Amino acid sequence: MPHATHAIRLVPGDDLKESIIKYVRDARLTSAWIVTAVGSLSSARVRLANYSALLRGSSNDVYDAPDERFEIVSLVGTISAAGASCHLHCALGDKRGEVIGGHVLDGCVVFTTCEIVLGSDHEVTFTREHDERTGFDELVVSGRSNGDAEDEVAAETSAKRRRRARQLAAAEREREEREERGEKEPVRGLFGWLVNVVAPRPRDEEAGTEGS
Repeated sequence: MPHATHAIRLVPGDDLKESIIKYVRDARLTSAWIVTAVGSLSSARVRLANYSALLRGSSNDVYDAPDERFEIVSLVGTISAAGASCHLHCALGDKRGEVIGGHVLDGCVVFTTCEIVLGSDHEVTFTREHDERTGFDELVVSGRSNGDAEDEVAAETSAKRRRRARQLAAAEREREEREERGEKEPVRGLFGWLVNVVAPRPRDEEAGTEGS
């Protein structure tokens, strides 16, 4: 199967972004994405979107909390082939229960643990190319398309239907042959097994009378 699942645990002091990139690079994955994650941070550094009322600044402010505890509420994103780059977003809850979210930068350090599940597909490759419309390096997907995957599912379903049709046709031929020979329909399944155990058919040598 082209799809695979990878489970990793980061330990205290690990940098969240760097550690994910390193794992993908060491595993030589052609594409990877975050399936789920849970853990805590001892410091956070995320880039915010648009105007930040919290920091009273302009767009793309950086929220930098070098010595504050956070629970990872959410972590999502994609990682390019061999860990060349990544695009990660997170939502973090602080000690007051308030949540801050944005683009994960270097400097998000694990406090106690971070348990991450990654998905990957060796038939798909993630790379990034500069997009003049955004000014950022954006995701480029190559390899198997969604249409290919849908075709595979359709082909598998069609094969199962053909196999089932052959099985039904064979069973019908067997039934017709039994009728021609004057044989009764055999009892199948658990009930048939019980019939054979409780009331077994007589053996050939037991079929006659005692005086024969």
